[in-house]
Amino acid sequence: MKYSLYFLSVCSLFGANIANPSQFEPLKDFKPPKLITPENSQNYGVENQFDNASRDYYFITDKIDNSIDPWHLSSLIYGKNFYNSALFKFREANYYTIFNANHTKANGYKDGSGNEVNFGYERLNQSAILGYVPNDIMEYKLVFIHDDITDDKQPQHQMDAVKTERFVTKFNSRFGQDDLSNTANFDFTYINLERKANNFDLRPVANSMVFMNVDRDIYEFALKYDNDFGAFHNTIGISYAIDEHTAKRYAKTAKGDILNAYRFGDVKQNVYKIFDTLSYKFNEFHKFSLGVDYTYNDAKIDKFNENLPNPAARGYFPNPKMLYQKYYGINFDGKVDIEAFSSKLRYDFTPNKLQQYYGEIAHIERIATNNERFASLNGTASMASVSNPFIKPEAHNFIKLGLDLKNPHYKSYLNSLNSNGVNLGGYIMADDVKNLIIYDRARGQSGILQTDNGIITRNVDAKIYSANAFVYLNFMQNFGTKLNLTYAYGNNDTDDRALYQIRPFEANLNFDYKNYASFGSYNFGSGLRYVAKQNRGDFDKNKGFGIDLEEAAKEFATFDLYAGINFKDKYGIKFEVNNIFDKNYAEFISTNHVEAMAPTLVNAPGRTFYISFHGKF
Repeated sequence: MKYSLYFLSVCSLFGANIANPSQFEPLKDFKPPKLITPENSQNYGVENQFDNASRDYYFITDKIDNSIDPWHLSSLIYGKNFYNSALFKFREANYYTIFNANHTKANGYKDGSGNEVNFGYERLNQSAILGYVPNDIMEYKLVFIHDDITDDKQPQHQMDAVKTERFVTKFNSRFGQDDLSNTANFDFTYINLERKANNFDLRPVANSMVFMNVDRDIYEFALKYDNDFGAFHNTIGISYAIDEHTAKRYAKTAKGDILNAYRFGDVKQNVYKIFDTLSYKFNEFHKFSLGVDYTYNDAKIDKFNENLPNPAARGYFPNPKMLYQKYYGINFDGKVDIEAFSSKLRYDFTPNKLQQYYGEIAHIERIATNNERFASLNGTASMASVSNPFIKPEAHNFIKLGLDLKNPHYKSYLNSLNSNGVNLGGYIMADDVKNLIIYDRARGQSGILQTDNGIITRNVDAKIYSANAFVYLNFMQNFGTKLNLTYAYGNNDTDDRALYQIRPFEANLNFDYKNYASFGSYNFGSGLRYVAKQNRGDFDKNKGFGIDLEEAAKEFATFDLYAGINFKDKYGIKFEVNNIFDKNYAEFISTNHVEAMAPTLVNAPGRTFYISFHGKF
């Protein structure tokens, strides 16, 4: 299972686990924003889930943010929104430290038609990394992150996330060589999430006031051992995780708060994992790797049969056991065990340092997330959301081919030696999925007893194809241009219809210039983003899930201008004008910060001005 569903992307202990099921996520995932880490804190912007543009632009000021100097400051103004960050890092022979604190205040924006969007939140984040290296074969590292988001408005949904607070603690110890030739790593991770949402604090009070409280704790212990022997390298790892997850829904009334549903009825999971990756290098050009991964998930729901008094009806609200019986005909006893086995074979061909080719063939099984397995919200007709606790793991059977080519002059983007530099590459992937886990509407499908259009989960067979291509070109010493193309296709073969939330074809083209001056250096550039119309979507709630919006499936293009000034690698300024022609559009991929299963249309920002200041000392 994928623990980052609600939390973070921290460096995984299992980086060498090529058969890790976490390489696949649900078709539609719901989770708070990614954590801000010290590595990305100085270049972080105001996070906006209604704007999916990557904006991975070249800035000469990155040299300031990435330098080894101890103190770093950045301050950003993006329209009416603000972000400020301070970072301190220090390293001696045997220890290192990194501290960061940042603050975001998002105050809304106007779309391309000039309409005000009710967007906003406040975010306070702190992080610390402490490392101790007593000698060449030992290292200890402690990571701590605290993330607090308040008043996170969700105009696309019926409720707002008024409070999201996360604590992440991670301890790693290494024993052995840092080149992993004979090395053991031990990891302990603790993640705590508390979340509160309601429909009355940040919007006009509704006739029916509802709020939800979420608590989740994850404890994970992991051990990995790497070893070289001859032309072989082997990585073996084991882990054990405890996952405790509760979500309670209340009705707020004049007579007090009434608990009327468990979204997650005190779910407790024990997750056991073992993996092994064996690599063999025939010579400096050819390498084969074989990886296997086994996961065993033992879950129980403590509140599956708890009586929830309904004062209005002098009876009880439906509990998880009743709902699983109603929709799936399951006589649930509160416990479910499931296992998944994954394997991957990978071939790497590297004829020289400038050419890399690879091919993968794999069978990867992913166990459903808590949202996909244990949701149990009662409601009238289509307002219910009940997942199947016995849903099967989805099995991805795929082939993937990729390459990355450079000419001898290319070092990095806008950095070449003596002549023009070129870097091109990409991948193609074909995935035949058995038992793909999808959200759907109850219409009496096989294994579904209801026809009330409530939200359910089920398994289907599907085909998913994806491709990416990129070209980076440095020319005339100071110029660069890059093109990135992405395409995806998804089909639900069981129902003979399109899969939902499949990203439309997208092209991103940048043109950049950099140079040096007496004050330091500068750059300017432009970014064109083109997104094609998505003709294949899941638009109809009466035939499919209906999460896709036809109004958001339209073709659009946006154009950005940006520039940067670096004053002798000490101070810098960045400028941007995003969506300069004030295009009115909405993203096809809907938001994911809350469980918005039936989102309303929210347009992306119109023309927005951006300026940020960067310094080090």
